[in-house]
Amino acid sequence: MFNWEILEPAEYQRSVVPELVELTTRSYITAEGRTSSHTADDTFLALAAAVEKLAATIADSPNIGIEVDSFKSYRPYPVQAVWIADGDDERFKIWLKQPLFIHENIFEAAKKIANLAPALANQIHFEHLTEGTEIQATGHGEAGSQSAALQSLKTAIKQANYQPRNLDTYRELYLDGLPLTDHSDVLFRLEIDPAVGNPKPRVSN
Repeated sequence: MFNWEILEPAEYQRSVVPELVELTTRSYITAEGRTSSHTADDTFLALAAAVEKLAATIADSPNIGIEVDSFKSYRPYPVQAVWIADGDDERFKIWLKQPLFIHENIFEAAKKIANLAPALANQIHFEHLTEGTEIQATGHGEAGSQSAALQSLKTAIKQANYQPRNLDTYRELYLDGLPLTDHSDVLFRLEIDPAVGNPKPRVSN
Protein backbone atom coordinates (compact mmCIF):
# COMPACT_ATOMS: atom_id res chain seq x y z
CA MET A 1 0.00 0.00 0.00
CA PHE A 2 1.23 3.51 -0.85
CA ASN A 3 1.48 5.52 2.35
CA TRP A 4 2.15 9.26 1.92
CA GLU A 5 3.65 9.56 5.40
CA ILE A 6 6.30 6.93 4.68
CA LEU A 7 6.96 7.51 0.97
CA GLU A 8 6.64 11.32 0.79
CA PRO A 9 8.29 12.48 4.05
CA ALA A 10 9.73 15.66 2.53
CA GLU A 11 6.32 16.88 1.35
CA TYR A 12 4.66 15.96 4.66
CA GLN A 13 7.43 16.79 7.11
CA ARG A 14 6.99 16.68 10.88
CA SER A 15 9.83 19.09 11.57
CA VAL A 16 9.77 22.62 12.99
CA VAL A 17 12.66 23.53 10.68
CA PRO A 18 11.40 25.55 7.68
CA GLU A 19 11.86 23.77 4.34
CA LEU A 20 10.96 24.65 0.74
CA VAL A 21 8.71 22.53 -1.48
CA GLU A 22 7.40 23.00 -5.02
CA LEU A 23 3.99 21.40 -5.52
CA THR A 24 2.68 21.28 -9.08
CA THR A 25 -0.84 20.72 -10.44
CA ARG A 26 -2.62 17.78 -8.84
CA SER A 27 -6.24 16.66 -8.35
CA TYR A 28 -8.12 17.51 -5.16
CA ILE A 29 -11.46 17.06 -3.45
CA THR A 30 -12.45 20.56 -2.32
CA ALA A 31 -15.03 22.40 -0.23
CA GLU A 32 -15.34 26.03 0.88
CA GLY A 33 -16.85 27.90 3.80
CA ARG A 34 -16.55 30.64 6.39
CA THR A 35 -15.94 30.46 10.13
CA SER A 36 -15.36 32.61 13.20
CA SER A 37 -13.76 29.83 15.28
CA HIS A 38 -11.16 28.32 12.93
CA THR A 39 -10.80 24.51 13.12
CA ALA A 40 -13.18 24.24 16.10
CA ASP A 41 -16.08 25.46 13.94
CA ASP A 42 -18.85 22.88 13.42
CA THR A 43 -19.32 23.85 9.76
CA PHE A 44 -15.62 23.36 9.04
CA LEU A 45 -15.48 20.04 10.88
CA ALA A 46 -18.61 18.72 9.15
CA LEU A 47 -17.25 19.59 5.71
CA ALA A 48 -13.84 18.14 6.53
CA ALA A 49 -15.43 14.90 7.76
CA ALA A 50 -17.54 14.65 4.59
CA VAL A 51 -14.47 15.20 2.40
CA GLU A 52 -12.56 12.54 4.36
CA LYS A 53 -15.46 10.09 4.02
CA LEU A 54 -15.57 10.64 0.27
CA ALA A 55 -11.78 10.23 -0.01
CA ALA A 56 -12.01 6.93 1.90
CA THR A 57 -14.81 5.77 -0.42
CA ILE A 58 -12.67 6.59 -3.47
CA ALA A 59 -9.71 4.70 -1.99
CA ASP A 60 -12.01 1.68 -1.60
CA SER A 61 -13.17 1.85 -5.24
CA PRO A 62 -12.18 -1.71 -6.31
CA ASN A 63 -14.18 -3.18 -3.41
CA ILE A 64 -17.38 -1.24 -4.10
CA GLY A 65 -17.74 -1.76 -7.83
CA ILE A 66 -16.02 1.35 -9.22
CA GLU A 67 -13.53 0.54 -11.99
CA VAL A 68 -10.26 2.48 -11.82
CA ASP A 69 -7.58 1.97 -14.45
CA SER A 70 -4.09 1.34 -13.03
CA PHE A 71 -5.41 1.39 -9.47
CA LYS A 72 -2.86 0.97 -6.69
CA SER A 73 -3.84 0.56 -3.05
CA TYR A 74 -3.10 3.71 -1.04
CA ARG A 75 -3.69 5.47 2.26
CA PRO A 76 -5.92 8.54 1.71
CA TYR A 77 -4.10 11.84 2.01
CA PRO A 78 -4.71 14.20 4.96
CA VAL A 79 -7.13 17.11 4.94
CA GLN A 80 -5.58 20.50 4.35
CA ALA A 81 -7.20 23.92 4.38
CA VAL A 82 -6.29 27.30 2.95
CA TRP A 83 -7.24 30.07 5.38
CA ILE A 84 -7.87 33.69 4.40
CA ALA A 85 -8.55 36.52 6.86
CA ASP A 86 -11.90 38.18 6.17
CA GLY A 87 -12.79 40.85 8.71
CA ASP A 88 -13.60 39.25 12.06
CA ASP A 89 -13.99 35.86 10.34
CA GLU A 90 -11.92 33.59 8.13
CA ARG A 91 -12.72 31.98 4.82
CA PHE A 92 -11.42 28.47 4.24
CA LYS A 93 -11.03 26.08 1.34
CA ILE A 94 -10.48 22.42 2.11
CA TRP A 95 -8.20 20.49 -0.25
CA LEU A 96 -7.64 16.72 -0.10
CA LYS A 97 -5.16 15.39 -2.66
CA GLN A 98 -6.03 12.49 -4.95
CA PRO A 99 -3.65 10.06 -6.70
CA LEU A 100 -2.98 10.62 -10.41
CA PHE A 101 -5.15 7.65 -11.41
CA ILE A 102 -8.27 9.13 -9.77
CA HIS A 103 -10.37 11.18 -12.20
CA GLU A 104 -13.60 13.17 -11.95
CA ASN A 105 -15.81 10.32 -13.15
CA ILE A 106 -14.51 8.17 -10.27
CA PHE A 107 -15.11 11.04 -7.85
CA GLU A 108 -18.72 11.38 -9.07
CA ALA A 109 -19.36 7.63 -8.81
CA ALA A 110 -17.96 7.51 -5.27
CA LYS A 111 -19.97 10.59 -4.30
CA LYS A 112 -23.18 8.71 -5.10
CA ILE A 113 -22.10 5.73 -3.02
CA ALA A 114 -20.77 7.68 -0.02
CA ASN A 115 -24.30 8.68 1.06
CA LEU A 116 -23.35 12.17 2.20
CA ALA A 117 -25.96 14.59 3.46
CA PRO A 118 -27.17 16.56 0.39
CA ALA A 119 -26.30 19.91 2.00
CA LEU A 120 -22.70 18.73 2.37
CA ALA A 121 -22.45 16.82 -0.92
CA ASN A 122 -23.48 19.91 -2.89
CA GLN A 123 -20.49 21.83 -1.50
CA ILE A 124 -17.89 19.21 -2.42
CA HIS A 125 -16.11 19.36 -5.78
CA PHE A 126 -13.22 17.86 -7.80
CA GLU A 127 -10.58 20.31 -9.01
CA HIS A 128 -7.10 20.48 -10.51
CA LEU A 129 -5.08 22.95 -8.41
CA THR A 130 -1.48 24.08 -7.94
CA GLU A 131 0.08 25.00 -4.61
CA GLY A 132 3.27 26.41 -6.11
CA THR A 133 6.55 27.10 -4.30
CA GLU A 134 6.03 27.12 -0.54
CA ILE A 135 7.91 27.26 2.72
CA GLN A 136 6.65 24.86 5.38
CA ALA A 137 7.14 23.80 8.99
CA THR A 138 5.18 21.75 11.52
CA GLY A 139 3.58 22.99 14.71
CA HIS A 140 2.58 20.74 17.59
CA GLY A 141 -0.85 21.15 19.15
CA GLU A 142 -1.55 24.54 17.56
CA ALA A 143 -3.40 26.07 14.63
CA GLY A 144 -4.43 29.48 13.39
CA SER A 145 -2.82 32.70 12.28
CA GLN A 146 -0.98 33.32 15.56
CA SER A 147 0.66 29.89 15.76
CA ALA A 148 4.39 29.81 16.51
CA ALA A 149 5.13 27.64 13.46
CA LEU A 150 3.45 30.12 11.12
CA GLN A 151 5.34 33.02 12.68
CA SER A 152 8.60 31.11 12.21
CA LEU A 153 7.83 30.79 8.50
CA LYS A 154 7.25 34.53 8.20
CA THR A 155 10.59 35.15 9.93
CA ALA A 156 12.34 32.68 7.62
CA ILE A 157 10.86 34.44 4.57
CA LYS A 158 12.25 37.78 5.72
CA GLN A 159 15.68 36.38 6.58
CA ALA A 160 16.01 34.68 3.17
CA ASN A 161 14.68 37.71 1.27
CA TYR A 162 11.84 35.70 -0.25
CA GLN A 163 8.60 37.32 -1.41
CA PRO A 164 5.31 35.98 0.00
CA ARG A 165 2.49 35.59 -2.54
CA ASN A 166 -0.38 36.53 -0.21
CA LEU A 167 0.12 38.17 3.16
CA ASP A 168 -3.33 37.19 4.48
CA THR A 169 -3.38 33.58 3.21
CA TYR A 170 -1.80 30.46 4.69
CA ARG A 171 -2.28 26.70 4.55
CA GLU A 172 -2.66 24.07 7.27
CA LEU A 173 -2.33 20.29 6.77
CA TYR A 174 -3.80 18.17 9.54
CA LEU A 175 -1.25 15.36 9.67
CA ASP A 176 -2.96 13.62 12.62
CA GLY A 177 -6.51 14.25 11.46
CA LEU A 178 -9.40 16.29 12.83
CA PRO A 179 -10.62 17.50 15.27
CA LEU A 180 -7.33 18.80 16.63
CA THR A 181 -5.96 17.94 20.05
CA ASP A 182 -3.03 19.23 22.10
CA HIS A 183 -0.96 16.43 20.55
CA SER A 184 -1.84 17.02 16.89
CA ASP A 185 0.84 17.92 14.35
CA VAL A 186 -0.22 20.61 11.88
CA LEU A 187 1.96 21.39 8.86
CA PHE A 188 1.88 25.07 7.93
CA ARG A 189 2.68 26.40 4.44
CA LEU A 190 3.12 29.86 2.96
CA GLU A 191 3.45 30.36 -0.78
CA ILE A 192 6.40 32.40 -2.04
CA ASP A 193 7.38 33.86 -5.41
CA PRO A 194 9.86 31.42 -7.03
CA ALA A 195 11.43 34.32 -8.98
CA VAL A 196 12.54 36.21 -5.86
CA GLY A 197 15.43 35.21 -3.57
CA ASN A 198 16.47 32.10 -5.52
CA PRO A 199 14.50 29.54 -3.47
CA LYS A 200 15.68 25.93 -3.90
CA PRO A 201 12.87 23.51 -2.98
CA ARG A 202 13.82 20.33 -1.18
CA VAL A 203 11.22 18.45 -3.21
CA SER A 204 9.24 19.07 -6.41
CA ASN A 205 6.17 16.93 -6.84
